[in-house]
Amino acid sequence: MIATLPFFPPVKFDLGFLEIHGFGLMVALGLYLGTEMAMRKAARDGLDPDIINRVVTWMIVGIFVGGHLGHAFFYEPYKLFGGTHNGVSYAADPLYLFKVWDGLSSFGGFIVTAFLCWLFFRKENNRVKRSNPTRQKEGKELLFPVRATHYGDCVIYGFPMAFGFGRIGCFMAHDHPGLQSDFFLAVNGVCREAWGNESIACHDLGLYEAMWACSMIFVVMFLDKKVRFPGFYLAFIPMVYAPFRIFFDSLRTADVRY
Repeated sequence: MIATLPFFPPVKFDLGFLEIHGFGLMVALGLYLGTEMAMRKAARDGLDPDIINRVVTWMIVGIFVGGHLGHAFFYEPYKLFGGTHNGVSYAADPLYLFKVWDGLSSFGGFIVTAFLCWLFFRKENNRVKRSNPTRQKEGKELLFPVRATHYGDCVIYGFPMAFGFGRIGCFMAHDHPGLQSDFFLAVNGVCREAWGNESIACHDLGLYEAMWACSMIFVVMFLDKKVRFPGFYLAFIPMVYAPFRIFFDSLRTADVRY
């Protein structure tokens, strides 16, 4: 089977005074749409959408800081600790930890973002516990507890939207090329060792994950037509993602593994 997807260079828009990369644009759009999706679910579930809106700031920190830490430790530790990679010697550079723009790992982002969300919801729940006795004395309506399973379900419900657009950005940048292939969804000219050579095609893993995530948007919308127990989506989405991610990782090139 012959690859049918043509080569195109990384998408960017040059405004003269500013250069906007397609990857950053799609990540920003995904975060916005994913947040809106999560806030609407919170409102449907009788929760406070503003809590979802506020936790997004913490999530952005987790995505970029955690993502870069994961990338530094899992994929390019030679830049951090020094050593030789692909015949190139690197001096130890502890400041590499702070260069959050230089490489992101989705798993690093997942881990740190999950921890920060739990910390945020715990902080909000403690705030509710402190304020409710005073509200009771004043005759005001008591606030509902902020449960991580309730609000976490809303956050991860919006995950396919945010992740899908982010992975479309990865496809627009071709920053996750895989093994050489003649599969009909392989992309010409994106191979790591033969960039721009349109006679050779490779898997573009950003495209594959974008297809998975965008299809999951409709799956979770369908599932949400019925009331689910708290924590349902927190369990469901990782369980569905795991086997797909394992398969996609089998298509990665060996040169990006440490």
